[in-house]
This record gives sequence, C-alpha cells and structure tokens, in this order.
Amino acid sequence: MTILGIFLINEIRTGGDRRYLELLELLAERGNRIFVIMNIFLNYTPKHLTQIKLPVKYVRHRFPPASFLFCESIKKNLAFIKNKMGNMQKIDFIHIHGDIYLKSAIFLKKVLQVPLFYASRCNDVDRARILRAKGGLSLKEYLFSLVYELVNRSRERQIARFADLATFQNAIDRDIFVKRTKYRIEKIIVIPGNIGLPRCKPKWENKNTSEKVQTLVYIGSLSPSKGFLDLLKALAELKERGFGGLRCYILGRTENTGQTKRFIETLNIQEMVTFEGFQDPFPYLARCDMLVYPTLYDAYPDTALEALHTGCPVIGSRVGGLPDLLKYPELLFETGDIQEIADRIEKCIREPKFYQCIRRLCAARTEAHHFDWAAQFEMAMKIKNRELYC
Repeated sequence: MTILGIFLINEIRTGGDRRYLELLELLAERGNRIFVIMNIFLNYTPKHLTQIKLPVKYVRHRFPPASFLFCESIKKNLAFIKNKMGNMQKIDFIHIHGDIYLKSAIFLKKVLQVPLFYASRCNDVDRARILRAKGGLSLKEYLFSLVYELVNRSRERQIARFADLATFQNAIDRDIFVKRTKYRIEKIIVIPGNIGLPRCKPKWENKNTSEKVQTLVYIGSLSPSKGFLDLLKALAELKERGFGGLRCYILGRTENTGQTKRFIETLNIQEMVTFEGFQDPFPYLARCDMLVYPTLYDAYPDTALEALHTGCPVIGSRVGGLPDLLKYPELLFETGDIQEIADRIEKCIREPKFYQCIRRLCAARTEAHHFDWAAQFEMAMKIKNRELYC
C-alpha cells in the first residue's frame, strides 16, 4: 500500500508523537510505501519512510493555531508534495494520529480523492470534563477548556463526516465517540498500544526482580492532569503512617518546578521525592519496585506498557484506557482517591504475598500486549481498501 502521513510539529514532545513515527516506520519496514509530510525544522532522520519536508514556523498555543498554519503550508506546497510522491495516481490512505492534522488531512482527502484513516489519541472532551471536575486545571485553564470543548466537539463531527476508517485505543473512548457522533461502529477498530520494538528492547525484558517495596517511580509531567499532586499527597499520607523511608523517583520535564517543590515542602516529604529530569525510563523501571500512575485521564499510556515490559509492577487510575490495559481490580484505584492510593502502596509494603500477587497479575497483562501493532493497522487498511474499491 501507499500511505501518506503528516507530521508537521517541530519537535517530538509526547509518547504519542513518537509512537506515530514508530508506526509509520514499521509500516514502511513491512514493505508499504510511506510518505510523510514533515517540518523541515524537526530533527529526525528516517530509517524506512520517505520525508517530504516543508518549512512551517509556529509557536505552540499561540495565534494563528498550528493546525491552521500546517494546512496553509500544505495548500501552498501541494504541487511540490505531488512531485515528491512522483505524481502517483493511487494513494491508498492518508493516515494521521490526533486532530492537529485534521484540517490538513481533510484538505488532502478532497483534492487527492484519497480515503482518510484517523487514529484517535485522546478523548479531549471527556478529558477536559474530568480535569474540571477533579480540580486538575487552573482558573485560566478551566475557562479555556469550556471554550475549547466546543472546538473539540466540532472536530469530532468532522472526523465522523470525513474519516473513512477510525481507530481508538480503548473500547470506552470508541463507544463514547459513537454515541456523540452517530459514527458507524463498523468503521472503527480498537487497536491498543503494544509492547514491542523499537521502544521495548529485549535487554530490558523482565529485568525487574524486586521482592519488596522500598522505591516508587513516577513518569510523566508534573501537571495536576497526570495526578502528580495526588501522588505527592499519598506520599504524605504514607509518611503519616510511618513509611517516611519510602523513596519516589520522578522522571519527566522539570521546567517550572518551583511551585511543585514548595508544595512538597508544605507536605514535608522532601526526603521522599527525587527529581531525575527527562531520562530514559527503562533503567529506573528495571530497579524500582513499583510504578504508580495516578493520571486523571489517559487513553492508553505507553509508560505503563514500558513498566510491564521490564517486569516492574504497575498500579494506576481506574480511568480512560487503564482498565483495558491493567484489567485486574488489584492494579487499579479510583482517580483522585488519596486514601486508596496510599492503602494500595501500604499493602504492598506490609504484605509481601500481596506484592507478589501484583507482580503476577502484571505479568499476565504483559503477555496480552505482545502482538504486532503495525500489522493490525495494516490489516485494517487492507480490509477497508477492499471494501472501498471492490
């Protein structure tokens, strides 16, 4: 197949960004012809896919929106794009992850007469609602999210109107989307994240052999939306219960940590928290005793999959795609419930048999995520292609 992707941001910021490029590379490695419209300012060297470079300058969260600038650049350089693709008569799919490229993809779908395969990364409408309800937003963010919900609802309607095929990472987000948009469910396939190359290398597989809980690890942003403040409160609760010797390593971007560190001082847990910055997570997952993932919403977090790969036990919020990912009640806690988070960690500390049970349940979920991720996307497109053209 010949697939056209779009990746016009100027840096790989998130796991979703990285995973999209990984998918396109894997599809190319499988013998598909993959062309990707990329920002010339992005530092990326392709292994198998073919880049079509366009210069797009933008500032995140500023006017005009990046999505608008991306579409305008594609319109302006349409002849160049066609030429780079060899003026090919047949492109099987335009494939994008997330809605930042939706405007661009709809334009290309119309002018090239090509079907659109849309992969949802996040249920932005419900995510914003959860963050508002759980206090995960500042006043400015709260007000902005109310306005932006209208934008996201409009985008959902556009996806339902223009996408010939769609994929979601979990069944809950799929069903919510179908209910809101009346999109035909037979045009949707659920493809969760997987454990596989190039991210999950064999050298880290089952490296974690912890027998008791002394160290925790948190991987993600320091924002309330990821439940980081809830984790800090749970640590304070554990210190009150006599577990002040517990150490938690924090991995992620550490810009603007002043307010967070003041909050840690207020909780009096400075000795329990160590900021490691933006690091390769696998060495930490291999040696820490448990990953705690208290997010207020996440569609299907790669962080949890990476932990499973190393054998590091995971407990996480009962929200978004985590119930699909972790499945077992022992591995899940109610979002924002500080007492339940602390109780689960304390039980793992006090009861080695329960901790070993947690490890076995995580091992069972590891097996469920060993599958060929790219092959599922490829098969979905091939089946849809036959429906469209036969």
